[in-house]
Amino acid sequence: MKIDFEKGGAAVIDRVIKAYGFKTKLELSNHLGTSASNLSLRYKRDFFPSDLVIRCMAETGATLEWLANGQGEFLPNEKPKEVVLTDETLEKLERLANLKEKGAITDQEFNELKAKLF
Repeated sequence: MKIDFEKGGAAVIDRVIKAYGFKTKLELSNHLGTSASNLSLRYKRDFFPSDLVIRCMAETGATLEWLANGQGEFLPNEKPKEVVLTDETLEKLERLANLKEKGAITDQEFNELKAKLF
């Protein structure tokens, strides 16, 4: 696998956002505890964000090949699982969302707990 450390960083950041399940760069910057302008600057410079890739791999399980190049499997040897939403699961998810909204849990804690529900 070849990684170009001088360019392609913006596309890598887009894949990091997708790996976390975020919809915006702002969500990622909040998760990372950095300012949106800092992330925007990294996006514009387009350098390979190795620190973000390593953290994302550790926190989401995404593969290096997919994060770095957009090739291969997003998650190693994992088949998509069927999600069954019960009333109980929906209630738990709603409570988690309320805790996140009130600032009682971080974005990372929310995502980790949400992943455990499914």
